[in-house]
Amino acid sequence: MLNGKVLFSLFISSIILLSTASYANSSEVSKTINYQNMKNTEEIPIKFNRIIITGNCPFGVIMANDLAYKHVVGVGPWAFLHSNMKLLKDMKPDIDRITTDFINKDYVVNMESLLNLQPDIIYYYGKSQNDNLERAGIPTINLDAGGDTKFEPVVTQTYWENEFNQTLGLPHSHKFSEAWKRSLNEAKPYAEKIKSQHIRALYLEQSDGKELKVSGPKTYGDTYLKMAGMENVASDLVVKGDAGRYINVSMEQIIQWDPDIVFVVFGSAKDILNNKNPGQDWHNVKAFKDGKIFSTPVGLHNWGGLSAETALLPLFMINKFNPDYITDAELKVATRLHYKKVFDYEIPDALLTDELRQR
Repeated sequence: MLNGKVLFSLFISSIILLSTASYANSSEVSKTINYQNMKNTEEIPIKFNRIIITGNCPFGVIMANDLAYKHVVGVGPWAFLHSNMKLLKDMKPDIDRITTDFINKDYVVNMESLLNLQPDIIYYYGKSQNDNLERAGIPTINLDAGGDTKFEPVVTQTYWENEFNQTLGLPHSHKFSEAWKRSLNEAKPYAEKIKSQHIRALYLEQSDGKELKVSGPKTYGDTYLKMAGMENVASDLVVKGDAGRYINVSMEQIIQWDPDIVFVVFGSAKDILNNKNPGQDWHNVKAFKDGKIFSTPVGLHNWGGLSAETALLPLFMINKFNPDYITDAELKVATRLHYKKVFDYEIPDALLTDELRQR
């Protein structure tokens, strides 16, 4: 039998290979669109001039393509609710022109408001975001690649980038597959060291003082931990569809798991470390005793979801576990390079420091 180290190397290699896979086949709707190759990218006429994206995660991908981004008129409200708006406005000074008003407070699409935006194409992610969008009478594109992509971030973002380019008639690009390849190659030797130490981690999706929600097996959070060489303490929980990303657990369950390290996505690691959340007492958890509870960074969106910066998350996790593996300075260099390569953006020092600070 293969030993753990070899198996882990195979896992990382498969992730890197998947990142370069081509998802050129478009959805049924997009097949009706006449694609054409253009030689001069400066003269490319986009096929649709008013774009709506109902979800938040794919918005980060389309922002990396200026030809497409400038035609976005509406996005889902979560795109801004969990963003560092100072950074977002510095990168995209015109971001305020994009509205979220076509989605109600209960996250249901308001068709009248949507039609008032005069869109000519709508992108959504999965059945939960469809909301009978065909009522608008314009092309609707489902960005759900299906199958196991629910927990394969590399494949998902590559698929989104290809689907945007194809349906909008833009040249092929591979910014996100290359970003993941860079990150995973840098993480690999350290992830293997962590793997050998059997570090038990908790991916805490939500900790708002009221509920504790974690990522179980076959979720993005589970995959991120594996990329950093860590074991998910919640891997034995029963998962049903997307709900596997937000499984309610008790404080008693977390104490029983006793994780070595905790990553907090939507919530505050500082509040946990200071025991400010009512009804939660973390004193008996190893990660609390060792000060190993960290909030995921917030840039264009929270890195802990599936944002434009999530390719950097394994590096961040390794840095927080052991800053001798990946130093703070090296993490900053990787983050700067990511913004430059993906967005052609030079992030100012102050904004980079603010993005990486603990909350």
